[in-house]
Amino acid sequence: MKIKSKKASKKLNVLSEDLVKASYLREKVVQNSPVKNSRQDYSKMLDSIIQKEGSFFCSQPFIHLYVPTYGFAHPCCNTTVNVKKHVSQTGLNGIWNQPEFANLRKEMANGNKERDATLRTCFRCIEVEYNGFENIRKLYNKDLARDKEYKEELDRLVKFVVDNPEEEYPTPNKVHTIELKLFGNYCNLKCLFCNFADSSSVSEEWMLLGEFSYAQQNEKMMSRSGSEIPFSFPLINYQDNDIDEDEFWDMIRKSKRIKLVGGETWLIKQYVQILERCVEEGWAKDKKIFAFSNNFGHPNMQYIYDLLKEFERVTYKCSLEMWGDRNDYIRYPSKWPEVHKNIKLISTLPNVSLGLTLTVGPLNIGYVDDFVRGAQELENKVFTFNTITRPAWYTLKSMPPDLKEFYLDKLYRNSYDILEKIEKPIQFLEEAEHNEMQQHVMIANIKARDKLRGDNILNYFPEWKPYFS
Repeated sequence: MKIKSKKASKKLNVLSEDLVKASYLREKVVQNSPVKNSRQDYSKMLDSIIQKEGSFFCSQPFIHLYVPTYGFAHPCCNTTVNVKKHVSQTGLNGIWNQPEFANLRKEMANGNKERDATLRTCFRCIEVEYNGFENIRKLYNKDLARDKEYKEELDRLVKFVVDNPEEEYPTPNKVHTIELKLFGNYCNLKCLFCNFADSSSVSEEWMLLGEFSYAQQNEKMMSRSGSEIPFSFPLINYQDNDIDEDEFWDMIRKSKRIKLVGGETWLIKQYVQILERCVEEGWAKDKKIFAFSNNFGHPNMQYIYDLLKEFERVTYKCSLEMWGDRNDYIRYPSKWPEVHKNIKLISTLPNVSLGLTLTVGPLNIGYVDDFVRGAQELENKVFTFNTITRPAWYTLKSMPPDLKEFYLDKLYRNSYDILEKIEKPIQFLEEAEHNEMQQHVMIANIKARDKLRGDNILNYFPEWKPYFS
């Protein structure tokens, strides 16, 4: 398996103090809601949660590990905060003692007496939970509680932090969930809302459109990470992250749940090799796989199916934006017949929990009812509706008021059984506040993409004709 570079160890510099401060302030500033224009007071939200539940605790910085494609680890997958050293400098085990992890653990282990790191890191979960929705914090805590040995390991690690607040954190003997996106950002799709760090194809398209040059993408990533980066866009690969192979496989061996997220997962060969090795070593029967896929482009999905059926449990998330050909427009150049065929295949896995994950934006929000009806052919599926927070031009704020009313009228005409399933996206739409500038930017950006791709939005969404004539 090719995961280890033979190059000399990387020597990367943290950016100047001014840029690091700018990055910190950008994280600390209250972020705009994807649907509302008002700013939020996260400290008061956190007070309310603690008063209701007694504490705000998350297992992720203690016993989970997330390293995104660009190699700067985050305390969890739902925060913009990252460590300032690249994984090639820290190694996987060295991540645990970076200050972005250590400070957060201290606050949570000691009952939130201090909260600076929590507010900086966890504002997304705080807002979602305050508004009455289940957040990633609670989901991870519930998942871990189901695995007794890993819950016992968490309890041991929390006690260590309480008893030894200034000591070096021990490398966990068991890691519940790992998401090591260290094999790059290769993806075959150019989804409207995606970004250069997660899709090499989006990176290339941004350059062709003149929106961000490769140099500007590199600068954007350095500003985001607070450090120099050991790669150049559009394509990040396994050599750029330069990880130790023995350390990596030890992490796989002692983990309970492995998250495989691309790029496009099944087109990154190392992810397939992880499945293969787990089967070969006999680890698979005791492990859970959590996989995201756009279900397009792999030449032999039956082989993926045969590997996945060997695992204890598979949570399989299908990244979709529509049910049917309209999906191909938002997730260009996907082809619905192949996507549909592969989803139906995976749905027959005996050990699968099938998730259909739709990212709600201004084009597909009015068709969530069609999405639910189309997917009724599948057994045991779970619907997940997320709102887009970036790019800003593709959030629900970009929707013209007349189309918002048009879509609400369409959605409310559904029968009760459908309305029950689309309650959350209807709420998103009801609360959406219009931003005319973002609307104009969205129209310009979609026109530019249509011209480059040789496509036309009105072939799929004719109701937008007054804005694209």
